[in-house]
Amino acid sequence: MRSILPFLALLYCIKTSAQAPPSMSFQAVVRDANNALVMNAPVGIRISIHQATVDGTEVYAETHSATTNANGLVSLQVGAGTVLSGDFSQIDWSAGPYFLETETDPTGGMDYSISGTQQLLSVPYALYAANGGVPGPQGPQGPEGPQGPAGCDMIKTGDGRVVVYNDQAAYGFGRSSTGSSGWISTILSGPVLGAVASDTLVVLYTAQNAYSFGPTSTGSSGWISTILDGPVIGSARSSARIVVYTATTAYGTGRSSIGSVAWVSTVLNGTPLGHVAAGNRVVVYTATAAYGFGITSTSSSGWSSTVLSSPPLNAIGTR
Repeated sequence: MRSILPFLALLYCIKTSAQAPPSMSFQAVVRDANNALVMNAPVGIRISIHQATVDGTEVYAETHSATTNANGLVSLQVGAGTVLSGDFSQIDWSAGPYFLETETDPTGGMDYSISGTQQLLSVPYALYAANGGVPGPQGPQGPEGPQGPAGCDMIKTGDGRVVVYNDQAAYGFGRSSTGSSGWISTILSGPVLGAVASDTLVVLYTAQNAYSFGPTSTGSSGWISTILDGPVIGSARSSARIVVYTATTAYGTGRSSIGSVAWVSTVLNGTPLGHVAAGNRVVVYTATAAYGFGITSTSSSGWSSTVLSSPPLNAIGTR
């Protein structure tokens, strides 16, 4: 038997023109009875929307034939399936609350043996507001999003390192081994897609590599790089450590046991949902696990992880 785990119960609308599209994106992680991910397998899903209560009037229903990816994740558009009843574009979102029911056939057919229901909260009502309705009160602030790309070609640390870069190379200016200041450059594998700075480090990343500029074991400044297994989808910085992550791996850079800067990576169980930084530590979390990058017993930087009993609702750290 397999089970379907809602992916943060995340439902959202993507605005593509002057009007909101009549659909919502839905993602879910599918696991079997042994809590193992169901990867690259067909699943059949029936989705219905109920008004007022969990068992209220069914105002819309549709079916989907989908396939999970290598992370056990299935993605689909509510409102774009094979319609069984109702008209998604005509739902009066002001007459809620509404509840989304999912029924799943883990064999890919229509023998639905797994079901779950969750309330639709604030996001779908963007459809209501887009059609002239009055939006409701602002909801609580969500977790911090990933760092955006730099707005210019210069970035600096809190302790006095500066990096200037173009599409071919990065030039770091900082302390040398003799106590003076000097320039150290590195060739880049492509255009810089993002830049992050902490109190001691600067990180640049391209589509293929991440580059860290920080202290070396001799007390000077230098560059180190690591190869990425995919595009960076998020980054986080603490006072002394920086993390960038792809859909499958998190890469942390920070002080090593010999005082220089090093890259340390960890493979993620599932797609990252978010991150939080506190002091000199960074945490990245998925639907099933949380991964912390911080100091080790040898005063270097390293990863540790913990298994989560259910998807996190949020994350918060100390200042």
